[in-house]
Amino acid sequence: MRHIRFLHLLSLPVALALTLASGVVSATPANTPEAAARQYLEAERAFDVVALESAITPGFVEISPLGEIDEHDRVLSFYSPDKKSEAPPTEVGAYQTRTNDDTAIVTTTLSFVIQGQTRTLTVGMTATRTATGWKLASAQYTPAKAPVAH
Repeated sequence: MRHIRFLHLLSLPVALALTLASGVVSATPANTPEAAARQYLEAERAFDVVALESAITPGFVEISPLGEIDEHDRVLSFYSPDKKSEAPPTEVGAYQTRTNDDTAIVTTTLSFVIQGQTRTLTVGMTATRTATGWKLASAQYTPAKAPVAH
């Protein structure tokens, strides 16, 4: 397995960054866009491919912090249980949601410390209401610029 480095974290942004309290990923249909976002992030953190697949649409697309475009099956392949590794403690920011009928944009931030430096990713997720609840259609991870020291 590769060493934990910032670029590796960028290639598997949530899996290596999140350390949420719950160890069980819910398979319950999400009744809000925020619940869909939480299920997605928790499934990635837990390397739970079944829960991850139930949290996303068949046409799901993820854009990594490096700008790589990964579609549904490739995303699932990143989170097989044999690829699971330890994650640094992470602070998840507040969720902000903008809903328009059956589509919602959910944003949050993920902040974590690597080699003494705080790194932050801004996460933008598109959720869609389906017959079985809200699911994610896309996620994009963008590295936030480090604050300028004065």
